[in-house]
Amino acid sequence: MKTTLKGPIFIGRSWLEYLKMFNLDLKELNNWNILDCAAGASSFTAYMFKNHLKSIAVDLKYDKTPEFLEKMCKQHLQVLVDSLQPLQNHFEWYFFKDLEELKKHRMQSCQEFARDYQKGWGKRYLKADLIDLPFADNSFDLVLCAHLLFIYDHRLSADFHLKAVQEMIRVTKNQLRLYPLVKHKGEKSVMVDKVIQNLPLNYQAQLVPVDYQFRRGGNEMLVISKKTSK
Repeated sequence: MKTTLKGPIFIGRSWLEYLKMFNLDLKELNNWNILDCAAGASSFTAYMFKNHLKSIAVDLKYDKTPEFLEKMCKQHLQVLVDSLQPLQNHFEWYFFKDLEELKKHRMQSCQEFARDYQKGWGKRYLKADLIDLPFADNSFDLVLCAHLLFIYDHRLSADFHLKAVQEMIRVTKNQLRLYPLVKHKGEKSVMVDKVIQNLPLNYQAQLVPVDYQFRRGGNEMLVISKKTSK
């Protein structure tokens, strides 16, 4: 009998996926202070630290031990692979050539995360609620949020989406980037327009193409930035 999960899955996406999902150029990140929200077991912050770049990751599960989270990541990854098995034609197999490569790639990300979490727990990995971030206004040059908002709009309310976006733009002095904007079968989340329509007057939103697609139709991110005064 296959295991099912009730909440967002805790898996690892790689630093390379992050670069592609968010149109990031490592050469431009030298002086940037980045926040990865609801980071899960992604290896982006681990990779940034290894390369002497600045990134902090937050997640509600970062009060757990490294051993607990590595085990959870492996379990959730297997659940994901099992669930994708009969649905492979709903996804684009460009970044990953097949399901086995996806599993291997994500497992490596999980292991890289676990090793760095062991060293950086409580420093660059902090437990935090997306609607109540423990940072001052304008603390970061860039805030990233992947695979939580929009794809879980059947579980996370419109109120949560709006409060989370408001909180993330509060702590950035430049941009918030969100990916993906689609759910199952390439269907764009209704929350995308709700978020755009409810932005503060001094913010603007733009849909930007990205060089990454796994979920069908998931080849763009939402970039929210402060309007520049003329």
